Amino acid sequence: MIKRFRNIRKTLLKEEKTTKYLKYAIGEIILVVIGILIALQVNNWNVARNENKTSLSLMIRLLSESKQNLNEVSKSIDENNKGMDDCEQMLQLFGANYQDKNIRSVDTLIYSVLGVPKFNYKSSTINEALNSGTVSLIASDSLRDLLYQIPSLYSEINWAEENIDEDSEINFFPYLYNKISMRQMDATYAPIKDRIGKSQLDITDNRIILTDRKFENMIDNKMFLLNNLLRRYQNFYNLNKEVISLLETQINKLKND
Repeated sequence: MIKRFRNIRKTLLKEEKTTKYLKYAIGEIILVVIGILIALQVNNWNVARNENKTSLSLMIRLLSESKQNLNEVSKSIDENNKGMDDCEQMLQLFGANYQDKNIRSVDTLIYSVLGVPKFNYKSSTINEALNSGTVSLIASDSLRDLLYQIPSLYSEINWAEENIDEDSEINFFPYLYNKISMRQMDATYAPIKDRIGKSQLDITDNRIILTDRKFENMIDNKMFLLNNLLRRYQNFYNLNKEVISLLETQINKLKND
C-alpha cells in the first residue's frame, strides 16, 4: 500500500500536476494522523482493560481479606466484652466479707482478667496494594480513602493491646506472684493443667486479695484499658463493613461493564 502511494506521488510530480499533488499529500497526511489516533485509541483501550482487570483482581482479594478481618475483629470484640464483664463482676466482690465468696468463682475471674484480647489482623493484600500503588487503580474515591485509613486504625488497636500487655507485665503478674497461688489456678484452668498438677504447699485462700485496694484499683484500670481497646475495635469493625460494601459494589460494576 505504501509503495502504491509513492508511485502515485511520483506520477503526479512527473506530470507537474502540483494542485493534485498537494491534495494528495494532504490526504496522505490526514490518513497517517487518523491511523495514529486509531492506534492511540486502541492502546488506551488495552491499557484501560488491563487496569480494570488488575483492579478487579485486587478488589476481589481485598474483599476476601476484609471479610476475614471483619470476622476476626468480631471475635476480639466478644472477647473484650467478656473481659469487661468479668472485671465488673470482680469489682462487685471486693469487701471485708471476702470469705463469703465462692473460691472457684474468684479463681475463675482472676484467671480471666489476666487475659488480653488479640486481633488477628490480616494485612498482606492491603499492604501490597498500598506499597505498590495499585490501590490507585480503584475508581471509587471513597473506597480508596477508606483503604488508606486501615493501617492507621490497626496501629491504634495494636497500641491499645500493647498497653494492656504492659499493664499485665508490670502490675498484675508481679502483684499476684506475691499474693495468691498461681499454681492453684493453673491446675484448674490452664491448657496444660494436667502437667502442672496441684501444689503440695499449704492451700492459699486467693480470696484474700478482695480486701486489697491496690488490686481493686488494678481491676478498675483494666476496665478502662479494655474499654479504650473496645472503641478501637468497633471503629475498625465499622470501617471494615463500609469497605466490604463498597468493594462489592465496585466489583459488580466492573463485572457488568
